[in-house]
Formats: sequence, structure tokens, C-alpha cells
Amino acid sequence: MKDTRDKIIDGAVFCLNVNEKASIDEIASYLGINRRTIHRYFTDRDNLLECCLQKMMLKCNKAMTDAYESSAYPLKQVEAMFYAALSIGTEYSFVKKIFNRSNYGQVLKNESLDYESVKQKWFRLIIVLQDSGVINRLLPISWIYNLFGGMIDIAIQAQASGDVAINEIKNLSWKSFQGSIGIIN
Repeated sequence: MKDTRDKIIDGAVFCLNVNEKASIDEIASYLGINRRTIHRYFTDRDNLLECCLQKMMLKCNKAMTDAYESSAYPLKQVEAMFYAALSIGTEYSFVKKIFNRSNYGQVLKNESLDYESVKQKWFRLIIVLQDSGVINRLLPISWIYNLFGGMIDIAIQAQASGDVAINEIKNLSWKSFQGSIGIIN
């Protein structure tokens, strides 16, 4: 069972994913609590953000590492990593957003190193797939990485809006990502 601190972190991640500038009051309102309850567990918004990032990075790193280790075949590994990112979509999107801005990478050195390690493994898989002709070599790896994250964001939005059947999102998003980088299967 989740304790109050974990519930606050999970709610804050959701709120901050929708609005990166969400205030403590907005987060409290979403959770149905008052700001004093949040301040019982976190000194300020920055402290809450750091705790959110730390928890989400641990969760994301574990999911992505497990996915990477699930196969010896690079395309299967990328697919498993895609599904792992999709399964923890909100958390993955949150980590990506926070990491792509500000200096939060400096705040959490160990988690940052783990995140970079997972990212480097992913990059190496893409290089292997490009070298073997599975993925178009003309696409820069950074472009493919952004497509990967963007597709996760689109899937999260589609699920939240209810415009696409939940059981279709996984297949549609993977097929769309495959097509965007030239994989035909």
C-alpha cells in the first residue's frame, strides 16, 4: 500500500507532466489535499521535484534495463524498450522532460549515470540496427531518439483523450515508430 509521500510524488508527476510549472497548490488540489500536507513531506517545490525525479528515474531505469536484457536480438531489444517506456509512459515522459531542461541531471548523479547508461545502450542498439541495414542510416540517432520519446508522448495523449482504444495503442504506436525509422515488418 502506498504511503502519503508516494501518493504525493505520483500525483505531482502527473500534474508536472501536464504542466511543468504546476504549483504546490495545484498539485495539492489535484490530490485533494492542502499544501500543508505536501510541506509535511517536502520542504519546497524543488525538493518535491527532486524526489519525483529520483523515484521516476529508478522506476524507468529498472524497466528499461529489464527490457534491454530480455533478448539478445537488437530489434527485439529496441521493441522491448519501447514497450517498457510505453508501460511507464507518464514516468518516462516526466523523466525525459525534466532531463531535457535545467540542471536536474547534476542534482542526482547516480541516477543520472544510470539514465545515461540506459540511453547509451539504446543508442548502441540503434547503431547496430543502422549498420545492419534494418534502420535507415540517413536518420541521425538523436532524431530517432526524439521520435522514440515523441511516440511515447503521443501514446500517452491518445490514451488520456480516449480517442484510441487502449488495446490498440501499443500496436499502433510501435508500428508508427517502426515506420518512422524505416523498419518494415
